[in-house]
Amino acid sequence: MTSYERVKAAVNHQTPDRVPCGFQAEVEVMEKLYRYFGASTPMEINRIFDIDRRQVGPRYIGPELKHFEDGSYEIIVSGGPVYKKIPTSNGTTIESCIHYPWADVEEKEDLEGRLGWCGDIAWWDFSAVKEQIDELERQGEYWITAHGDPSGLQHVSMWAGDENFLITLAADEELAVAMIEQHNKFRLEHALKTLEAGGGRIHELNGGGDYGSQNGLLISREMFCRYFKPLYEKFYREIKKNFDVKIFFHSCGSVVDLIPDLMEMGVDILDPIQTSAAGMDIAVLKEKYGKQLVFNGAIDIQSMLPYLSAEEVKKEVKRICTVLGKDGGYILAPTHLIQPDTPVENIIAMYEAAQNRKIG
Repeated sequence: MTSYERVKAAVNHQTPDRVPCGFQAEVEVMEKLYRYFGASTPMEINRIFDIDRRQVGPRYIGPELKHFEDGSYEIIVSGGPVYKKIPTSNGTTIESCIHYPWADVEEKEDLEGRLGWCGDIAWWDFSAVKEQIDELERQGEYWITAHGDPSGLQHVSMWAGDENFLITLAADEELAVAMIEQHNKFRLEHALKTLEAGGGRIHELNGGGDYGSQNGLLISREMFCRYFKPLYEKFYREIKKNFDVKIFFHSCGSVVDLIPDLMEMGVDILDPIQTSAAGMDIAVLKEKYGKQLVFNGAIDIQSMLPYLSAEEVKKEVKRICTVLGKDGGYILAPTHLIQPDTPVENIIAMYEAAQNRKIG
């Protein structure tokens, strides 16, 4: 099977020749992999690990993102959140937000002229999508994905601040709705233009937002259904009306209580199946929802990949593939970016077990 055929079979709940695979890792991990394999680009690492999914997207051509004297920098778009790399005790760094551009918003009028996640739609070159797909098709037949989703809890929080936006959701519904609407100003148009530029060669639209913590939901299900579910339903309905794509929804943490709502919204693929979070037992999830949902992820980056031996990793990966991969419906991937404390040998072991081959 080609990568495209393999993923297509899995998402259609058919049994592929092997479990399809995805990959994502922190910069420090990529650097370790480059040294280990003598590689120099993400494309080479994807080929070495025989990764089946590839992502494309428009090119940002808006105002240059600012970098400041203290080492901080804007992310996503001009006027977006400002992040800074903070050193950790193990010698690596972690990105942390030090400025939220909507932190001063106190009433609807304060939102006038404010730009959200996409900035201005004119800040994006959608012709880049075709160029990227053309290049991928010269290399092989891949399952091609693109990012596109509504601005949900996570996105607006990145502009307003977590605590500030949570308080607004609870105390000022009118302002909360106005913030969500303003942040979403160009989101649907951005996604539709991306898919249009793909010319029918994009197979999956991915996005989502973090609604779960380690132990439960970050907001109540009632609040999710009040503020966000209708937004996702409208967005995905418009997408599927115009394009034949699968909808991929990411949410870290324990989101088991939202799964019925996610399916009603039109979600096809749920990611990342954070197995260490409460209620995210893969056998239970497969039994209850495996005929309707495709599961992406489930390879734990918190305790499994960093701390088990390579042989233990192989054993656990095979178990997960057996449970979630029964009758298709599973794409193997880490539950988040693979972290710097993960040995290269364990990353190799993960893909060797999933693909039943020797790597390197």
